[in-house]
Amino acid sequence: MTDKRRTPGAFARFFSVLTDSLWELVQLNFIFLLTSLPLVTFGAALTALDSCFLDILQKKRRDEPILPRYFAAFRAALLPSLPWGLILLAGILILSFSLLWYGSLAMEGWIFIPFTALSLLGLIFFSGILSHLFLLLAGKQKEESAAAEEKGQEETPLLKKAVLQALTRMGPTLAGLFAAFILLALQFLLFPATVPLTLSLGFSIPVLVVARACLGEQETQ
Repeated sequence: MTDKRRTPGAFARFFSVLTDSLWELVQLNFIFLLTSLPLVTFGAALTALDSCFLDILQKKRRDEPILPRYFAAFRAALLPSLPWGLILLAGILILSFSLLWYGSLAMEGWIFIPFTALSLLGLIFFSGILSHLFLLLAGKQKEESAAAEEKGQEETPLLKKAVLQALTRMGPTLAGLFAAFILLALQFLLFPATVPLTLSLGFSIPVLVVARACLGEQETQ
């Protein structure tokens, strides 16, 4: 007889990751906040967080403590991710300010509505590209880069890889970003009641959502 057992859906698999790795997510959230405080280390902190999420989603190194892995990835990414972290922070700040500015003007005159829409689209696509870029920094394609070098092929620049991946997985990436923005916005709107959530899971879950969306089904391989 044919095996008719249903494969768990994407939501069920993601919920399974949350329940199986809840304590690790709490640890990662807290240490991510601490290592992001200097701001200039934000890129390294996000890269280290993505590196740990890659292991969680791909079910690798599950017998190793999570914090030593985080700090090892943080140290390795400190210099390579420094400019990208600053670009991410500056880009989000500028585009968010532009969105709020034109949004307020659009309430007084319809002529500013296209500028508001462009600011929103710019923020979404910028965030999507940088999400893929930090996953690449975290080592997602080490095997592919090594294979390309062995074949004598020229390695694709990091930013170009991120843009191509964001375009290839545009739908899931936008869905992941939308879900992450909602989670972050709710924490902001309900502050200070959400302080315990922010300190425990407020950033690790949104980043995990985006990483899962960017990776697709590769985490099971």
